[in-house]
Amino acid sequence: MSTDATSSNGHKTEPKPRRDLRDRPLFRVAILVALLLVAFLVTKSCTRQQNKISQDEAVAIARKEIDFEPTRHQVKYLPQGIPPVYYWGVNFLQEDDNGQVVQTEVVLVNATTGEVAP
Repeated sequence: MSTDATSSNGHKTEPKPRRDLRDRPLFRVAILVALLLVAFLVTKSCTRQQNKISQDEAVAIARKEIDFEPTRHQVKYLPQGIPPVYYWGVNFLQEDDNGQVVQTEVVLVNATTGEVAP
């Protein structure tokens, strides 16, 4: 008795090759999820910095750099360069009685060191 399989038309059929673990869809999905997780963790650890200066402290530091009395201010958190260095961008505005801006100045404060950028 032969152990070779034959088809209904009498031709010999070769045994199905075993699928490698890497060829299985579940393995491929698991690898993709693992790579995405690693990429996410790497980006979070790379961008994490010691921001020792709060937004309010940045406003106080920047206020010392201007020579007028602002009526309001705006603050933005800004990455600059590669690798990024983070700054607080403090925009001081002075308005007249009609609400028109008559003077403005932007001061960049390093969010880690508290130094004012030139």
